Amino acid sequence: MPLALVWGYTAYVSPGKVPWQISTLLGVTCACCAVTCAICLRWGIRDGRKSAFIVVTENRPMVPIYLELVRTIVMVPAIMSLMAVLCILRPSTSFTLQLLMAIFTCVVVGNMTRYFVALLGEPPMPQELLARVPKKRWWCGSCCGGVNDTCWGLGSAWSKVPHRVTLSDLHTGISMVRIFMILHICLQCFSLSASMVPMSVQMLPTGYCEAKTMFSSPWILWFVIVMTVSASYVGMAGFAVINNAISSVLDVELRAADEAAEDEEQKFIRHFQVASQSKSIPIYMLLPLVGAIMGAFPVRFRDVTITINSHNDKFHCPVFDQNVCGHLLYSMCIALGMMWVSVLNYRSFTPAGMPIDKLPEVLAQLAPASPADSDSDDPSNEGSGSLVSE
Repeated sequence: MPLALVWGYTAYVSPGKVPWQISTLLGVTCACCAVTCAICLRWGIRDGRKSAFIVVTENRPMVPIYLELVRTIVMVPAIMSLMAVLCILRPSTSFTLQLLMAIFTCVVVGNMTRYFVALLGEPPMPQELLARVPKKRWWCGSCCGGVNDTCWGLGSAWSKVPHRVTLSDLHTGISMVRIFMILHICLQCFSLSASMVPMSVQMLPTGYCEAKTMFSSPWILWFVIVMTVSASYVGMAGFAVINNAISSVLDVELRAADEAAEDEEQKFIRHFQVASQSKSIPIYMLLPLVGAIMGAFPVRFRDVTITINSHNDKFHCPVFDQNVCGHLLYSMCIALGMMWVSVLNYRSFTPAGMPIDKLPEVLAQLAPASPADSDSDDPSNEGSGSLVSE
């Protein structure tokens, strides 16, 4: 039954009749939401205190823009968890809230990409840092010495031989992330628009109700699924190259001879955690795939019904059919995913941490990249002239 037909229904309309399985979904989702909000709130309080100190001591009108990017990245999981709880309490809002979730997902992915690229600093620093990137077949899959496991076929065209990541590779990766963002939002807008089209309802022999919609056509349904999978794969491929290239030059370790020195530069170098900070992005990009999978689960219950008038006929339609339950399962998965994302963010992002300001000092502590090494194709020269540790 389309979600638009259960607009007036909430979990409070039929107390005592809601299946225990649905009540369990609501309990798990609320528990995950509470944990997520608590973690985000704790991080936000610490960040607020340190940011206020930075603004006062450095005479700034506001904190630097990359700190605002980090704030958005860390706080969005709480918002998405709250929306997931609302989806279970009021199933008819699922399409609208899934559009909002798609928008917030794209905000996080875009902010994370922009934050990582900003870590390279201003020109000519990006080129200097990329000259230290080890040679790999970056656009190939991990089995072929690359990092692109979702669109590995690109390696046959863009990574025929081992090479260092260039600014052109970063531009391509950013464009692929943008493609994911645009397609993800457009597909959710299409789903929301299709759910608003008036439709007639009929009772099936199974006792459940059905209405003919645009998604009743298997061609349209498969088209949406294929586009959803393609968008996620393209986005993850572009982000993987960006993330691994930047982490290979910023997530560095000092030589063993310098490990005993506890100077400011050594402590700061250990604050770069690009690889760990990026672990949450695949979770966001896989959310569209999870939604398609949850919708295919044959979960439904007859306990709660609502009366639907269609062509002078009255049908007592079960609320929790496969369509509705698929969206409820998806909401629970979002709450679980956001709880894990909040934990990752809390561990990876330092409140009011300002690594970009210290980047020139860190670069000065590293051995300069050799021009001959940058142009040479000799694998034995990979990583020479730098302190990159893979």
